[in-house]
Amino acid sequence: MKKRIVLFALLAGLLALPACGGTGARETVTIALWSDQLTEGYAAYLRDAFPEVDFVFYTANNSTDFYRFKYEGGDLPDILTVRRFSLRDVADWKDALLDLSDTPLAASFHSSYLRSYTYGDGTVNWLPVCGEVDGILLNKALLEKYGIPVPTDYNTFREACHALTEQGVRPFSSNFGADYTCMEVLQGLSAARLSSQEGRAWRQQYESGQTDRLDEDVWLPVFERMEEFIGLAGIDAASLEGDTAALFQAYQAGEAAMIRGTCAEAAVYGAEEGTVMLPYFGETEEENWFLTYPAFQVAASARAGEDPARKSLILDILSVMLGPEGQRHIATGRDMIAYNKEAEMDLSPMMAYMPPCLEGNRLYIRLASAGMFSISRQVVQGMITGEYPNARAAFDAFNAAMAAGGTPEPEAARLDKAYSYAFRPEGGSPAASAVMNTLREEVGARFLIGQSVNIAGNIRDGAYTAAELRFLTMGEGTDILLCDLTGEQLYQCVSRLLAASGGRGAVINDSSLYVSSGFEMAVRKDGGTYQLERLTCLGEELDRDAAYLVALLGNEVAMLGDILAAAGVTEYEKAGASFQELIAERLASGGKLAEPTDYITLY
Repeated sequence: MKKRIVLFALLAGLLALPACGGTGARETVTIALWSDQLTEGYAAYLRDAFPEVDFVFYTANNSTDFYRFKYEGGDLPDILTVRRFSLRDVADWKDALLDLSDTPLAASFHSSYLRSYTYGDGTVNWLPVCGEVDGILLNKALLEKYGIPVPTDYNTFREACHALTEQGVRPFSSNFGADYTCMEVLQGLSAARLSSQEGRAWRQQYESGQTDRLDEDVWLPVFERMEEFIGLAGIDAASLEGDTAALFQAYQAGEAAMIRGTCAEAAVYGAEEGTVMLPYFGETEEENWFLTYPAFQVAASARAGEDPARKSLILDILSVMLGPEGQRHIATGRDMIAYNKEAEMDLSPMMAYMPPCLEGNRLYIRLASAGMFSISRQVVQGMITGEYPNARAAFDAFNAAMAAGGTPEPEAARLDKAYSYAFRPEGGSPAASAVMNTLREEVGARFLIGQSVNIAGNIRDGAYTAAELRFLTMGEGTDILLCDLTGEQLYQCVSRLLAASGGRGAVINDSSLYVSSGFEMAVRKDGGTYQLERLTCLGEELDRDAAYLVALLGNEVAMLGDILAAAGVTEYEKAGASFQELIAERLASGGKLAEPTDYITLY
């Protein structure tokens, strides 16, 4: 293991070195994006903000486990982004990250929020970008219909629930089959207690790895509030079934007066006009809090600290990522909020109850360790079904699950070759080619094309667990479409893919180019655009009249459907298995990655 870490650290260091050649020297900076949706505008924004930097983008997993995997291989990217996050989950390798505690960047954050990112020793490695607001969406018109006042604190919320129940209306609904709902409602209902001095002290101990237990004085009342809420809101076993979209439909139909939701969900599912977002209620209005969670967190590899000029550049990039304009490029929906002092976000009328909490910094950043997600689901669902008959039993069960910890995963496969993700104008990315060639073999297509950012950086050799095999390939909503194309139609599809900009699947720079398998592309780069010149197969010009079975990797709705339609293709088949499943299952069953091939010549 140590030898592998040293080799990959050396490789990463070499890739990060500035180019040689005097005043024309350029820096290469690798950024792992937690979602391929960030290529739609955010990656392009960074590219344009730093024209002197050669950015290497790839998609990461939405988990700090992915970065642990990269760290253990000595292959952390220069800049890391992740959405599901807890300081605790990265505490044992935090020294591999740049300490930002004494930087103006950290000082730009409100201290109440920065505290959630500070270890017991004062280290700050991660910072949050703008956050989504999580609260209680209320159908205000429905309450007005029955003459029920809008709640302002927990006591009036209790009264509203009783009054709604008498009218035959369900007071509150949410998808408690989802781990995040269980965790967020549990924490949101008691945000005032969790943000108390005692609550903050416990959280810092927990996040720093100094305790594996819930503090009884802090947390037992949390479960007592959850126990009351379950009965008050009419939550039962049916709440463990269904999906978020169906629950929003029921809310919009007036079947439930309130639903847990986020500002982004309200925008996606079209919450009714007249919907307002309420906070999680405390005993008084001054104890009302909104729950929030960042669109993602950002950190940098400690390698940047080894060279003052390099560190300055990385800090400049982080500042732009977290600055007002950067946050506007991140926002996944309306009504997001900023944690730092410089950035301001616009609020819609739906957020009329937000300003008092915003002005009082009563925005609790969820505690979201991997354990918190899974254990919250186990315990809250147990409270709903009656497995845990009271708050004390639920509290004890939570502590028991925390103490149990996890079981290390066994080795599932071993790769005997390592491949670099770095793009070469003569040939492309070996890592991306190896995966795309493997995928083409698995789906049985003559040709395949997919974007390089869906391969998660360098591929190392050695042992992999089943979970780690899924770290080779990334992307949200990445479909595999199979169809018959003529050579001419393939020309049209590839041309449009290379020209894609401003949306899902956009080509940002060389590192985000498309990867072909079974055929080769000759592409001319003209400024920031890419133009297809010719396609060849084994060096011979592609027959434009012949028909081929082709696989396209990407998002069907956001992109590929339109690409095919523009080429006159209306019929295609979507593969049943996902990109990740096909690659991981092949390797877990003893298969190997296909050899990479030179698939592009970039002029």
